[in-house]
Amino acid sequence: MRKNKVVSAEEAVARIKDGDCITTSGTSLLPGKVLNALEVRFLTEGHPRGITWFDPFPTGVAGIEPLSHEGFLKRVIGGWYTPHPALREMIDQNKVEAYLYPLGSLGFWCQQMGAGRKGFLTQVGLETYLDPRQMGGRLNDITREEMVSLVQLDGEEYIWYKAFPINVAIIRATAADEDGNLSMEEESSTLSVLHQAQAAKRYGGTVIAQVKRVVSAGSLHPRMMVVPDMLVDCIVVEPEQHRAEANPERDWLDQNAWHQRPPLPVLLSADPAVWRAWLEEGAVPGQSLDEILQHPSADKVAARRAALELRPGEVVNLGAGPSRSINPVAIEEEIDQEVELTSQGGVIGGISSGGGFRSNVRFYFDQPGIFGFYHAGLITTTYLGMLDFDRQGNVNNLRYGDTWVGPGGSMDIGHNARKIVFCGTFSAGGLQVEGENGALRIIKEGRVPRVLDRVPYVSFNGPKMHREGKDVLYVTERAVFRLTAQGPVLSEVAPGVDIERDVIGRMGFRPILAPDLKRMDERIFRKEPMGLKRAWIAPGG
Repeated sequence: MRKNKVVSAEEAVARIKDGDCITTSGTSLLPGKVLNALEVRFLTEGHPRGITWFDPFPTGVAGIEPLSHEGFLKRVIGGWYTPHPALREMIDQNKVEAYLYPLGSLGFWCQQMGAGRKGFLTQVGLETYLDPRQMGGRLNDITREEMVSLVQLDGEEYIWYKAFPINVAIIRATAADEDGNLSMEEESSTLSVLHQAQAAKRYGGTVIAQVKRVVSAGSLHPRMMVVPDMLVDCIVVEPEQHRAEANPERDWLDQNAWHQRPPLPVLLSADPAVWRAWLEEGAVPGQSLDEILQHPSADKVAARRAALELRPGEVVNLGAGPSRSINPVAIEEEIDQEVELTSQGGVIGGISSGGGFRSNVRFYFDQPGIFGFYHAGLITTTYLGMLDFDRQGNVNNLRYGDTWVGPGGSMDIGHNARKIVFCGTFSAGGLQVEGENGALRIIKEGRVPRVLDRVPYVSFNGPKMHREGKDVLYVTERAVFRLTAQGPVLSEVAPGVDIERDVIGRMGFRPILAPDLKRMDERIFRKEPMGLKRAWIAPGG
């Protein structure tokens, strides 16, 4: 039976009570109008209070923190806190209970709660900060309740995430029809909106959906619907809703549109005007190739070296940090059609600049779907970011300096991948380098070393990865290490650097040197493409 579900944002958030657990759709699917109304209600009325915020895919829009208020939040359960300085400060000052878990596990956890199950079982996180014998994902002193526990099944250890009540789901879509069915044709990802709605309804809760428009009943094809009307209680209309709230100036960018591969100046440009001119007019503004190519940066150098690990026909994952630049490198080298590139947001294929511009997307998984794909071992290699690593090969992706970052999807993705390529700069905090004429020139060294004697938090356990037979590389702009039983072995050094002064002297330990220690390929450090396509089609390439 049809029922008018359209309400104001203020009417919608009036349903949220003190002590409720809310879950929000994350990243580009930020339901900003509803969350802003919730913030205004708290700041004017002092209610609701004592809220638990469950964020299965992080609401990662820098500078937008409507929920980060003392008194409003009792507890936060999420996977990435980098964009939220006010929330991080609350965590450090013990003003909010805080848990930090991998994105895949968060998605599966939400899915299982939405399916009426008692929890979620996984081996991801054993022997890391997630292990209940270590931190159990808890971030401060006031966070005492254990959300995860260690269990035995068929003689093996698992981490058990227990179910908990979700009272309100605040999700976002593109359109709602008059019955309340939701579609997401203009959204840049699908994430866990269906499972969040199911989880809230399982516990007798409320589902609030923010949409850009309401359309007539029957006008949405059933195949386009992502959330059915019986799961939706309130609809809040926001005509000014952006495609990606993190980049409102890019509403013109339809990543579902199909375009010819861009010319190199467009591909490598960080200027939105260059991309817009190409996408809309097929033209390139007056910038020469040399002006855009310049000298390869530290991130691009690391991405180029990592791209040398690609093989024709592979299905791979690209994570954060320098690894996100592998996509434009692959297109620059004209090998992008020979490999299948995927991302943790659920996107398969497409043209990406590595900086937020994307088109030609071929398929969208939801959050449990993409991580199910990874867990099934259906990729050969994953390229992941790293904050720092140590003499045992342990990797920290949890905290950088005074910032809680989080592993993102890396721990779930790496769990069943046969090969892991960690990518990062050798130092941080002001590092300036450039590739020039086949060698690396260090202009200014970073203040913060990233190769340590011992990492402060373990997101990836080096000895465990080696025991499991994984092929693990640590790729930086000036050196490459390979994981062995003795830890990371230095296997390659960039031409143009002094191995003692610029590499070993800036590490927290003295590494073992590979018997066949090599120079990194000089092509990595030149302006022009490396010529990987020619190498791939050549005999033996």
